[in-house]
Amino acid sequence: MSSSTFGRRPFLVGSGLSLGALLTLPSAGAAGSKVAIPLAKLEALKSVGGSIAIKVRDKLLLLVRDGATTVRAFNPVCTHRQCVVAFNAGDKKIKCPCHGSQFDLDGRVIHGPASRPLEIYPAELVNEQVIVTL
Repeated sequence: MSSSTFGRRPFLVGSGLSLGALLTLPSAGAAGSKVAIPLAKLEALKSVGGSIAIKVRDKLLLLVRDGATTVRAFNPVCTHRQCVVAFNAGDKKIKCPCHGSQFDLDGRVIHGPASRPLEIYPAELVNEQVIVTL
């Protein structure tokens, strides 16, 4: 029987270092993909205070025009019971019609029963296009 120069300890150390290196590499799906939607197709967003729920790449989005040069994008599914929320321009809140949860324009819960914030997607208004990173 021959002795091996590659024992258990060097194997485990090498395996651990390899796994650590793999975990630090960026994942192919980690970086979001950008989607550009022409403002001309989003009539409701042509003025400040407008909002629209649309489906983009199999994701439902709530887009809110909150300023002359800004837009916000949310997953409009309420974190309480999965009803679809809507933006109320009058008081600048996102409201759930089912159980009364309310969210601010940062997606934070300001009135329950929801206890978790809405998911937010990075969004910007550039050259008459809404660009959302999914």
